[in-house]
Amino acid sequence: MKQTPTEDVVAFLSFSHDAHDHLNAIGNFSRRDWEHVRQWLDDAGLAFYFLQKLKDTNAAGIVPAPVLSRLERNFASNQARVEDMAHRFNAINNKFNNVGVRYVVVKGFSLVPRFCPLASLRHQGDFDYLVEDPSVPAARRVVVEAGYSSQDSVSRNELIFVTPGAKPSRSDEQYSPQAPHAVELHTAIWDGEMHGLQPIPELFSVKEARTRRWNGYVFPAQTDQDAFLLQVLHACRHLFTQWIRMSCLLEIGYFLNQRSSDAELWSGIGRRVQDSAILREFVVIATQLASRLFAAPVPPLIKDWEAGIRPGPRVWIENYARKWAFCGLPVYEFSLFPRSKLALFLQRQYRATSVPRSLVPQNRTPSRLSRMASSIKKNPSLLLNGDWWKRQLPVRRSIFYALAEARYLCEVPRWRWLIRTSATTSSGRSFVGTKSTS
Repeated sequence: MKQTPTEDVVAFLSFSHDAHDHLNAIGNFSRRDWEHVRQWLDDAGLAFYFLQKLKDTNAAGIVPAPVLSRLERNFASNQARVEDMAHRFNAINNKFNNVGVRYVVVKGFSLVPRFCPLASLRHQGDFDYLVEDPSVPAARRVVVEAGYSSQDSVSRNELIFVTPGAKPSRSDEQYSPQAPHAVELHTAIWDGEMHGLQPIPELFSVKEARTRRWNGYVFPAQTDQDAFLLQVLHACRHLFTQWIRMSCLLEIGYFLNQRSSDAELWSGIGRRVQDSAILREFVVIATQLASRLFAAPVPPLIKDWEAGIRPGPRVWIENYARKWAFCGLPVYEFSLFPRSKLALFLQRQYRATSVPRSLVPQNRTPSRLSRMASSIKKNPSLLLNGDWWKRQLPVRRSIFYALAEARYLCEVPRWRWLIRTSATTSSGRSFVGTKSTS
């Protein structure tokens, strides 16, 4: 089956030995393909990984000059952004140390080089800290005094601060040193209530921090075991919001590619997970996504866990994971039946006893469409006006989610049939022992 341009790019970025075999397909992209791919690379967080892989394989010449020039220009901007953010990061850490804040750096710069070889290959939008409860007031003061403004958060376990006066940016602008970024203070990593999900054991503690050195800076960061498990939870959290930056899965794949044969590491991760059936399934889901997309090797321990997962997660991994990962974004792509809500099938395997409000479809599509139709009726030429269509972002998003909901509802019968079939052929082993839901 012929792959889409984005699938060809992901195959090229994979850890497979035949990854560069996909260069021919990339070299045959049409102008329209490149217009789509270049925006998708930005939104997926893969733009500079793609650029670096082109250089590593001496294949930059297959990319049209304007596209390559844009990638190089944005990479130079991102290098400047990383340097600027690194200075800010170090300043905040030093102030935390001076006032006695108990903290550990999570994600961001702490991922280098464990999950990413170079910080400049990542687009970083925030600094994340796990902070002990008693230290939160002091940490808040430090961040505010550093010039960040407090923002509302959807989770009770985090405080968010952003650069003042900055507006969210996208595409080329996001790589500028002047583009906004945030500081997030977390008192816990997993907030099941936010998505109406079952709780999992609290895994991470400031007491487990280890000193790390990067770019001449020294700061407390997570152990390799905890960093991997946090990346798993980060991926699953975004999965349950129905979209994930594919770079997150590539970075998990990079870690797996480097460490899959490290028996001591995986033995330690097995002890950390212990008897949490849900967390074991989360590890399987994130690892399988990284494996199916980027051909990352799966450690023996996780293969053992995979053999015992319930029918629901297994069916989703085998039938929906890859399709869902390539779902389009409402802000720039129209498709007849978007696949974003296919994540609901998986999410509902872990929901708590009550259905969360976030799962109840809520949109204003009819009223927005009525206004849109009224405008077209008064001025039919708007149908051919590209600028006017670009300004209809709320309407386009509403249409996107309405069509995604329709795709989900149409898929329900097939999902139920797959579950019944899987349950019939299953060995009967179950980590959680709860009945699957549709």
